[in-house]
Amino acid sequence: MDTVNHTHLRPVALVRGVTFRVVNKCPFPVWPAAAPNAGHPVLAGGGFLLPPGQSRRVSAPPTWNGRFWGRTGCNFTSTATNHHGNAAASCLTGDCGGRLACNGTAGAPPATLVEVDLHEDQSKGSSYDVSLVDGYNLPVAVWTKPPTPGAAAADRKCVIPGCAKNVNAVCPPELQVTAAAAVVACKSACVAFGTDAFCCRGAHGTAETCRGSAYSRVFRDACPAYVSYPYDTAAARCYAEVYVLTFCPSRWGAGADRVAQA
Repeated sequence: MDTVNHTHLRPVALVRGVTFRVVNKCPFPVWPAAAPNAGHPVLAGGGFLLPPGQSRRVSAPPTWNGRFWGRTGCNFTSTATNHHGNAAASCLTGDCGGRLACNGTAGAPPATLVEVDLHEDQSKGSSYDVSLVDGYNLPVAVWTKPPTPGAAAADRKCVIPGCAKNVNAVCPPELQVTAAAAVVACKSACVAFGTDAFCCRGAHGTAETCRGSAYSRVFRDACPAYVSYPYDTAAARCYAEVYVLTFCPSRWGAGADRVAQA
């Protein structure tokens, strides 16, 4: 008997509310994807192609929460299947079951995640961070558009800049994901080894007992503004009607000022 694919029954995203402007400054195509938390709608079908130098506006309800990430090295023309009979991965990193439109399905780690929790109340502000808890594949910057025409660049506290170093270039061998002899992503220690100590669970499931590791410090050194392990704190809290998410925001080491002006 055929089974029902309930992913197609998700609510449709509202047109009005908050806008995410997704920008690709990488010298190669990126396939951005989005997955909502429970009870929230799928945005932009959950995924799309973004060629180099292009951007796309994605509308969201004012209280939406979920995650964005970028996929790389995708090829959606293949009909190959894995040993379970399911569609084989179509992307080298961030794949979501071999589909272009993820339709709410989370991406396979490792992938750099932009985590968003929107609030309609301006006094509370919306919170967002860039997380490497599931590993790294691309640098991402997030900031708010100036609230009024002619205003200066986004407030510094609202900017999460890109990385100071290319994480893939400094990734320890045991965490590397490679393709064609090149490092295309870097696993977190939790994804690579799955232990309670690295994943901050069990006896290590509190902020006092989970303080990161030598591996998370590699992430922290390369990307100081990102969340490097589960109990790390690096979130921004700013209300805006437009948030800009930029993949490959600048050359390695460029400061937040240049990122915020982009």
